[in-house]
Amino acid sequence: MFKKISAIICVFILTLFITGCGGKNSSKSLVSNTTWVDKYDSEFVFTENRLSWYETAGKHDDNYYSGSYKFFRGEEAVKYVTTELSSYGVTRDELESLFNRSDYEKKDFVVIDANFDTYKLDGQMQEVPNPHIPWYGFIQKNDTYLDIASMNTGSYYGFTKK
Repeated sequence: MFKKISAIICVFILTLFITGCGGKNSSKSLVSNTTWVDKYDSEFVFTENRLSWYETAGKHDDNYYSGSYKFFRGEEAVKYVTTELSSYGVTRDELESLFNRSDYEKKDFVVIDANFDTYKLDGQMQEVPNPHIPWYGFIQKNDTYLDIASMNTGSYYGFTKK
């Protein structure tokens, strides 16, 4: 009986460890192994450790960027954007004001911090012109829509989960 209970506890702990629950950057499991498409048919593909942006959804052999990423949600995202990305000038007070005066909630605030190391354009590998690209915004519609802006350019994007 003791062995059976021990085995169940071990499986439970292993499951928590594998899914990232309670671990550092546990929000990342929300996007890991998912695909998101925008209205122009470009595509974000998140694996556990990499993010790839493809110019055309489903066409993964050309015109893409790929690299590592970090994903944060809620208070983790607020803390990350105001500390690790503080050079962009977003303050906690500004974010709290936004949460208080709009329908946006802190729990839905997200940050995607990408560091691209691969760039292929028109069949040729290229040097990545701007490898660090952070986005921030909100995840909405029951976690199926990313409404984000590039912190480098201010351009907005909307991605729907496939």
